[in-house]
Amino acid sequence: MSVDLRFNRKNRIKKITKKMFAWKKTRVCDGVEVYQKESENKVPALLVLIPKSAIKKAVERNKMRRMVREVFRKNISQQVGIDFLVKFSGCPDGFDSKLEGFFKNV
Repeated sequence: MSVDLRFNRKNRIKKITKKMFAWKKTRVCDGVEVYQKESENKVPALLVLIPKSAIKKAVERNKMRRMVREVFRKNISQQVGIDFLVKFSGCPDGFDSKLEGFFKNV
């Protein structure tokens, strides 16, 4: 019995559109906003947007993306059919604990 610990393809959103910024917006902490909308396929999905202006080094941006995906994977219920867009406009300290609390309450 092995446990699947990866971020599945069905939980990914591949393309970003302007319509996504019209979704319901929640400010998690200073510099992190989460947009959410009911999904058509009843599977929770995630897209992480970290612009180069917010975090300069690609290594750090990728590390932040991995952290957000891990928080999402551990705390979201698979029965919830909501799409999420996590947008960074800065690099706040301790954002992961606040994001974890957000995903637990969804």
